[in-house]
Amino acid sequence: RPVTRAEMATFLARALDLQPPEQSAGFVDIDADSVHSDAISAIAAAGITSGCSATPVRFCPDRPVTRAEMATFLARALDL
Repeated sequence: RPVTRAEMATFLARALDLQPPEQSAGFVDIDADSVHSDAISAIAAAGITSGCSATPVRFCPDRPVTRAEMATFLARALDL
């Protein structure tokens, strides 16, 4: 089964021990009750992601993460 963008956010937040910011990232497609919402906000605050769309600001949490997106997330997360 493909890994979703939300799951990837949780993997990264846990691996890097990122704490969620006081404010959410503001993605319109993230439910505050989602198990992944804190991780998504944490990786956004860390500069690892800016989402999948700027107008409106979306994260696309249920979409499978592509290899290119995964590579970008990892490069940003590891300062490569």
